[in-house]
Amino acid sequence: MFRTYKEGKWHYVTARDRIFRVCQSAGQLEFQGVDREFLTSYFALDEPYPHILAEINRDSFINEAIRKYRGMRIVRQDAWECLISFLCSSAANIPKIKTNIEGMSQFFGKEICAFGAEGYAFPNPGTIDDYDKIVQAKTGFRAKYIQAVNDAVDEAFLASLKKMPYPEAKKALKCLPGVGDKIADCVLLFSLGFTGAFPVDTWMKKILRKWYFNNEDVSEQQLQDFGMKYFGKYAGYAQQFLFMAARESP
Repeated sequence: MFRTYKEGKWHYVTARDRIFRVCQSAGQLEFQGVDREFLTSYFALDEPYPHILAEINRDSFINEAIRKYRGMRIVRQDAWECLISFLCSSAANIPKIKTNIEGMSQFFGKEICAFGAEGYAFPNPGTIDDYDKIVQAKTGFRAKYIQAVNDAVDEAFLASLKKMPYPEAKKALKCLPGVGDKIADCVLLFSLGFTGAFPVDTWMKKILRKWYFNNEDVSEQQLQDFGMKYFGKYAGYAQQFLFMAARESP
């Protein structure tokens, strides 16, 4: 999630064309700006969380990660915003991705406001159509991919991905300019409900090789195949717990 910040007790989230805020206290989740149905879907509160944790808890490594980060969920972001966000993530850090997304929202989106918080809606597919402005959003070499994907993708295409089996949906995404294995899997996992997707990045390579392969130089594809097979239909949840563990591992 690249468009969120905390002020006071509230976490403010800009999701596509709306701003909402949430606060967890005393075992309850307070929210304003969206209805219960949206919030339940966005934070995947309809997933069988205890069952998911039981399914992926297969060894002492993942058990410790679950114990430490219990409560972490995989959000269901807007697929279009998620796709462009991860195109921006190539060879970039989180502050830079946020800058890119905010810049494109200012150039191509409309102003929105809620609770005194001001922002910009994320532009719709087909409207990120000025290459010079995409570059001005500090997207660098990613600008050409963003423009090409903007020209190629519509809402119907994104909706169709949800109806495909995982291999077909991933293949369809990888046909888009600039989209490789990692970006495709991130979009599938974080916006389209493919909980078995298992993105492999630098952090995942580090922790998987260390914990499961005795520091052998195993390929990214082998690591992904292992993760998906070993953790099963909720491998994406295991990936997130291991990712957090990797970020804090010495």
